[in-house]
Amino acid sequence: MSSGPYEQKGYFPIENPTGESSNFGLIQRLQALAHASLAISSELDLTTVLQRIADTAREFANAQYAALGIVNEQGIITSFITSGISPQDREQIGQPPRGHGLLGVLIKQGKAIRVRDIATDPRRSGFPPNHPVMTSLLGVPVSINDKIVGDLYMTDKRDANEFTPEDEWWLTLFARQAAVAMINARLYNKVERAHKRAEMLAEMADVLNRTIDPEELFGQITQAACLLLELPAAALYVFEEKHNRFSLKAQVGLNPETCIHTFQASENSPAAKLLKANETISLHEKADLEHIQPFLDGVKPSAMLIAPIRQYSKINGVLEVYSATARRFTLEDKMLLETFATKAGLALEKAQLYREKERFLSMTAHDLRAPLAAIKMSAGLLETSLPPDLSPALLRLVANIRRNSERLNNLLSDLLDATRLEQGSIRLRVEPLEVVEAVAATAHTLTPLFDERSQKFSLEKPYQEYWVMADRRRLEQVMVNLLTNAIKYTSNGGKVTVGILVEEKWITIEVKDSGNGIPEEEMLHIFDRFYRRPIHEQNDTTSGTGLGLSIARSLVELHGGTIWVESEVGVGTSFFVKLPRYIRE
Repeated sequence: MSSGPYEQKGYFPIENPTGESSNFGLIQRLQALAHASLAISSELDLTTVLQRIADTAREFANAQYAALGIVNEQGIITSFITSGISPQDREQIGQPPRGHGLLGVLIKQGKAIRVRDIATDPRRSGFPPNHPVMTSLLGVPVSINDKIVGDLYMTDKRDANEFTPEDEWWLTLFARQAAVAMINARLYNKVERAHKRAEMLAEMADVLNRTIDPEELFGQITQAACLLLELPAAALYVFEEKHNRFSLKAQVGLNPETCIHTFQASENSPAAKLLKANETISLHEKADLEHIQPFLDGVKPSAMLIAPIRQYSKINGVLEVYSATARRFTLEDKMLLETFATKAGLALEKAQLYREKERFLSMTAHDLRAPLAAIKMSAGLLETSLPPDLSPALLRLVANIRRNSERLNNLLSDLLDATRLEQGSIRLRVEPLEVVEAVAATAHTLTPLFDERSQKFSLEKPYQEYWVMADRRRLEQVMVNLLTNAIKYTSNGGKVTVGILVEEKWITIEVKDSGNGIPEEEMLHIFDRFYRRPIHEQNDTTSGTGLGLSIARSLVELHGGTIWVESEVGVGTSFFVKLPRYIRE
């Protein structure tokens, strides 16, 4: 019998009960294929697409069960999506197959396979416990342009004992459509993932740049690396020049008892290989991972990625991330970790420079306090012992010496306080304080400053006494900083007001001025250390260290409170200090 036109071209006609070729049956099959192709191409989320491919293939092939296996370059199944098996049964089966037996035949050969009875096929490897009994099998590769991206497995045809060559051809055609849908979904997910990673990288870099404590920064770097690459573990090593070795500064997800705490560049360790290569490297071969440190559960990672942390143009640290599954890191993974490591290196440089600056300022402040105290005392004694008929110019000169020595002494006190707050060495001596009395006493000491600029000060008192538990000296220091700040930025003849807001558990002190207000871009930095706002009406910057508001914030937070600012340009500014209320019995 001669072959028909469909058979010559690889098509299989569908026979009707009379034995004649049925165009109607062919149209039905084509319609089913069109619907199936539409179903799998209407989604772009990769997880949804993969599950829909498995479900649609099962219906299209009229099979009881179906599965879609995603295979890596080593021929190992990395994802196994099932259809026709309940989630409960799937969980009882346990780990997905790795690609042995009949599944492995399809993976290795890369062409379709049909089996009438799995149990009698010599290539089988058997089913795991709790696996449903399956008889017939049809497997086809999911490929496009000769590139295999997965494999489809159908078992137990519903209306026959085995799958036919026609079933194989139609499923192969569907698999090509599935390959296109998978590639589109992967591209979409790749773009989405890259966008998400870029956003995360920017956010993490911002967090690192705002951290000034190197010890805190070490932990942030390892945690951020895990989040960024979606991996379970990371470790950070920093070079110690004194000991000529790299030391572990932070780790997450590793067993602390078996962690490698130090290594030298000459040793045969994964990080040492990076130092020799002088670039980001990935390790995935078993021999390369022999000396790798284990996870918390004692299991060793199956792959790792290592990036250098460069400071001052040389490698001063090593950042390692670890994968629990066998994989080859992509070029995008390497570039991402390398970019993050570069930003981490810059943040570490900044934090270390900041610490050196703090140490230098602290030493300088300590060294200058004694001679400044002597100058201040001498100027005071000189001022009181001068004859009254002395030239006014000389009297002003002596007074200037005293005032400026006081100013320098206050500046040094701010520097020392800032350092102590940073180091956590300030201890509060708290006692019950009546809020209005404490604020009024502080404001009274500043009366000469208000008078000097013809500014009006008012304290809006509540009807009764309200108390807080606070260190009097430190609370007065906060109020002095806020009030002098208000005086400084309020024009001559302006107004400064202090109000008290009482709640059930909190007391809020508001310091309000009638100055020009603070532009929005400046409010972002208002509590930053060493930040000094311009005095806009003078088109100049203020005198002082730029530490007052930073110290005020730290002291308020040390009391368990919060401080914030609200401002409207052209109207004025209000600083709020919210402290826990103390109820006297």
